[in-house]
Amino acid sequence: MVGTIAKLSCAVLLAVSTVPAKAVEVITNGDFQSGLTGWTGYVTTNGTISQIPGYAGGTRDLPAIKSFNVSGSGPSNALALNAGANPSSSTLEGGGVTQTFTTTGGTATFFANIADHWLSASGSIASIGVFSVLLDGQLMDSHDFGIVTANPQGWTLRDTLSFTTTLSAGEHTLSLQVTRRFAPGVGVDAEYFDNVSLNVEAVPEPSTWAMLILGFAGVGYMAYRRRNGTLAA
Repeated sequence: MVGTIAKLSCAVLLAVSTVPAKAVEVITNGDFQSGLTGWTGYVTTNGTISQIPGYAGGTRDLPAIKSFNVSGSGPSNALALNAGANPSSSTLEGGGVTQTFTTTGGTATFFANIADHWLSASGSIASIGVFSVLLDGQLMDSHDFGIVTANPQGWTLRDTLSFTTTLSAGEHTLSLQVTRRFAPGVGVDAEYFDNVSLNVEAVPEPSTWAMLILGFAGVGYMAYRRRNGTLAA
């Protein structure tokens, strides 16, 4: 009987340890269907995300929500930035939005669609935008759309950002950012983010499951001993 209980415990432990943990979405309003709920705008030292220097109106650190076809599968609400240097700078400047979240820890997987849309461009654009995602201030992935040639009809460029990492339990901050070396272009529509997701999959500790299974095995064995003792009496 003892051998049977031990074998059963091992089998249950193996089965439990191989069951995949459920991934939990830790980002609020990653599809921006609720506007900017959960997100806070920010700018770099000499950056702007919503105001063209020399033009009236706007606030430097105020992102916008616009309907745009970021992924290529149809329009939907998306984060819209107009990033650049304020004033023009030799360094990458701009800004974006941040969100702070709490997690129990585990394997984190990030994904986002990005797009750069210009209404028109009379000359070559040397830097149309570097899209970045940061976790706790550390760069996790980026994409530079680079130099584009003139096009009076404008153009749309699309791509994605992604990463996988291990998160500790506690509070963390995710940042979505766009930077350029020049002031926001007059012909620019916006730089877009959409379908932002950060799933965290908790990994159960094998030692925790082992202690639990062995505890059940011990209770079962004691019940077996008592039953045999009663029958013998």
